[in-house]
Amino acid sequence: MGRDGADPGEDGAMRRTIGFVALWFVAGAAATTVAWLGVSTVSDQLAGSGSHPDPLSADQINDELAGTDGTTSDPDPTTTARPSTTTIPAPQPARGSTTTATGPVTPLAPTTTAPPSSAQPVTRSYDLEGGSATLHFTPAGVSVVVATPAPGFTVEVSDSHSGGKRVEFESDDHRSRVDAWWDGGPQDEVREDD
Repeated sequence: MGRDGADPGEDGAMRRTIGFVALWFVAGAAATTVAWLGVSTVSDQLAGSGSHPDPLSADQINDELAGTDGTTSDPDPTTTARPSTTTIPAPQPARGSTTTATGPVTPLAPTTTAPPSSAQPVTRSYDLEGGSATLHFTPAGVSVVVATPAPGFTVEVSDSHSGGKRVEFESDDHRSRVDAWWDGGPQDEVREDD
């Protein structure tokens, strides 16, 4: 018998139990701290902590990709003013995912360009009846830089075949669509449907 009539085996078991409970509390506190730090870091990155720069406009992106300093002369300063845009980040969403947004933009005439024969990355802008989009083509796939719907339209961005993208602007009575992919060079198909 141990002191006060307690069994020495019970005394050792009690110490082990207290040790396990203390260890469990320490592990729980450590896990909670790590989780809190992780959520805090992700929250700062998603919500912005004030240290992140504002998103670039389509013109600024094109200037950066072209290697210019953005100092071009424009005889009509009103043509450089742009309404708010929906910026879609370069990291591509998972297959089958869709992004939808609305916002005002003045519709412009559609444009078409012939694909270059090299494997160099290419950025193209599309001005459709339903809105405007800027796409970046590489041999690895296509990413949407900006997609801005015209007034009364919504925009939907989705993945398509072989790393391509589909940007679709839709209203109650019209649909504008750009399908873009890389096949030996940038490939695209533009459709305007009533």
